[in-house]
Amino acid sequence: MRRVCLLALFLLSVVWGASAQSLKPESPFPLKAGINQGTSDSLVGTHYWYFYVQPGSSTLKVRFKRPTTILGANINTVLTITVTDDKKTWKVVRTVNGSPNGSEATFTSEKLDKRVKIIVSVAPPNQNMLRMGGDYEIEASGDVAFDDEKSTGDLIVRTYEPKIAEQAIGDYGTVRFNADGTIDTANGFNGNWKLFDRDNRIYVVKIMQYRYSLQYRPGYGLVKPDEPNMIVFQELRH
Repeated sequence: MRRVCLLALFLLSVVWGASAQSLKPESPFPLKAGINQGTSDSLVGTHYWYFYVQPGSSTLKVRFKRPTTILGANINTVLTITVTDDKKTWKVVRTVNGSPNGSEATFTSEKLDKRVKIIVSVAPPNQNMLRMGGDYEIEASGDVAFDDEKSTGDLIVRTYEPKIAEQAIGDYGTVRFNADGTIDTANGFNGNWKLFDRDNRIYVVKIMQYRYSLQYRPGYGLVKPDEPNMIVFQELRH
């Protein structure tokens, strides 16, 4: 109990400073050393990350970098950061926003005596009428440890909801990108995909006679490379 209290105290010690993701709570994505980047979106859902706090001292920082805009105008957006242990014996909830005094949260720990798995969730505003959220960063440093990302094939292999409808054929319905490079759609259309630029996660996607050049953003979807907030295929949770 004393150890749990110490860990809770470390997470309650929040200082507000100036200015790869998973959508599944049961399967958070491992943080890596250095800065981890993500884009929170109210039409997509909450992102889940994890890392390990080791005996000693550590710091976790969450920074809200850039809010989503509508017609070029910034929206007053709040991201909710929830930090807990993997046993869910405690949790601490804080928020970050686009204001100069609220854009960064720093969590610090002191004198922990055992390794603890930490789960971090980043939630956009709870509404589904407007696309709200924005770009953020997470960085854990000090006496911390990270798991390697588990390779389960190409990141693009998953299920999406199209945000486009071609005039000639209408809506695709739910779209599945398969590991063999093929694409199946719920409305019976077929296609294929191939990797074009691995470093920038650019793919060439073809469905029927329509061809797209798209960038994959983890926990977000496939977007236009020159319009990173313009989702063409939105990633689904399951």
